[in-house]
Amino acid sequence: MEEPIWFKLMNHCKNIQRVKLSPIRQSKINKKNFTIIANNCWGGMVYESYNLIKQSPTVGLYILPSDYLKFIKNLRDYLKYNLQFIDPRDSKNREYIIKEIKDKKFGTYPIGKLNDIEIYFLHYDSKKSARDKWNRRVKRIDWNNILYKFNDQNGCKNEQLREFDSLDFKNKICFTVREGLSSCKSIYRVKNPLHQDHVNTFEEPYGCSSIVNVNEIINNMADCKK
Repeated sequence: MEEPIWFKLMNHCKNIQRVKLSPIRQSKINKKNFTIIANNCWGGMVYESYNLIKQSPTVGLYILPSDYLKFIKNLRDYLKYNLQFIDPRDSKNREYIIKEIKDKKFGTYPIGKLNDIEIYFLHYDSKKSARDKWNRRVKRIDWNNILYKFNDQNGCKNEQLREFDSLDFKNKICFTVREGLSSCKSIYRVKNPLHQDHVNTFEEPYGCSSIVNVNEIINNMADCKK
């Protein structure tokens, strides 16, 4: 779906505000060291919204729902693998991404692989850049303070959202535009201006919003090692 001009302009203004007001947001949180393991670009946007260095390898990329759930269930094990890159034509999800997700950029950005999981480096222009930043940010992970983040994008099914909600993680958050998931404590329903069956990344909240106070979530993060 081609985004209308008004939506693009609105997102442009949000990007400016996110960066310009970052010092104010940073003053609202009680820690500068925390890691966000996300299935899309939200984590990187959050770090920028607080003017913090990116302390997670899952920045500027996306991972399909089934792979993401496998990834976070065995995070330490998967991060032991060396990041490899594959030809887009060899991607196990090539047809699905092109025909179902309708990613028009598929094949123009690097595709990484950790064992059996594929990672789509949407906002990287080279394998070298993707590898260097991935390895550097893996070393920055704060294993004591990890927030796992999921959403309903990229063909995600409701049962996968419920599976995420049921995971025994101390810190987790999920966004959706769908109804019928209010019983899931970690799932928040967000605005749906384009009337899609999934959330648009720019509608995912950060800082203190009417949907959820991300500042408080960061401030109240439970120690993952306890």
